[in-house]
Amino acid sequence: MNKGLIPSLEKAFRCQVLGVKPKRNVNLLKTDRGYWIIKGYKDQEKARWVTELAQALREKGFLHTVQYVSDTGGSAIFPYGDRFFTIMKMIDGQEADNSSLYDVKKTAETLARFHLAAQGFPVPHRSYAYEGTPAMLDKWESRLEHFERITWTIDQNGPQNRIEQIIQQMAEHVIREGQELLHNAYKLPLTPEMFMAMERGTLAHRDVASHNFLLTNKGNCYLIDLDTVGHDLQIVDLVQLMSRMLLMQEYRLQSFVEAIEAYSKINYLSDTQIWMVHQLLRYPDNVLREITGLYNNRPGYHMRGVQQLVQLEGKLQHQRSMFLEAGDKILQRSPWGNYHFVG
Repeated sequence: MNKGLIPSLEKAFRCQVLGVKPKRNVNLLKTDRGYWIIKGYKDQEKARWVTELAQALREKGFLHTVQYVSDTGGSAIFPYGDRFFTIMKMIDGQEADNSSLYDVKKTAETLARFHLAAQGFPVPHRSYAYEGTPAMLDKWESRLEHFERITWTIDQNGPQNRIEQIIQQMAEHVIREGQELLHNAYKLPLTPEMFMAMERGTLAHRDVASHNFLLTNKGNCYLIDLDTVGHDLQIVDLVQLMSRMLLMQEYRLQSFVEAIEAYSKINYLSDTQIWMVHQLLRYPDNVLREITGLYNNRPGYHMRGVQQLVQLEGKLQHQRSMFLEAGDKILQRSPWGNYHFVG
């Protein structure tokens, strides 16, 4: 952090900074007014979006999210140099643990409350998010294509390390699963979901990783990091959440049912929506996300962690298959109960 920034912050926010500690892509500030999180943006519009969004969500009753601190002039954005800084009050909580069903249900409830508040945001110029196919499917197709290029290179050069040996062993199965889902996803009733999202002006978080949920000692759960929020189908968040947690829950059907119930008690899901979530989980997103993230050198993706996750997916392949075949047990009376994937 630029040392000249601190005196400017102290003047603008009428505080005394007692210490600074880096944390992921932000910095933790210890001040005489409490603990704050400071984050810098290159784009002023992005900084404006997250601060105004947080305020709008709070006005709609969703209080379990970030709260920004304004300077003496009433602004939540502090320009300094070529960046635009925001300051949030630190939330005293622990990151959610997807291996804990209690944590999973709390995150599902919090996501449901966020989705209720994240409606009524007019879609500007019939947003690109609703043109053609859902953005999630476009992203998945691109991710699969990248994975295929990675596997082709490994086949040409031979595996250079343990992770590439694992990729080579899993490649055929992963590619087949990905292609089957992308082929059959267009048979799912996603178009009505897109129109409903457009009419309601819904926002999705689009990065519901466990570290973006903080649980406090009082049992409250907060959803943080609004940078990725945008106009989209909210079902994409549910698919993300279920995909990530099911791996740590060893693909137990009961964990899925309880998490869906926790969400649906707050934000009602129809049988059709639940069925779509279950079917979309056929896409092997955990493996593809981690491997392409590693090869793209994305922040947070490291060789050891990716290898452990991919190996765990391989170990749980049978449990995953059993879960994906259990659709009839989830929705005995679903109007989509006769729907089956070919493959």
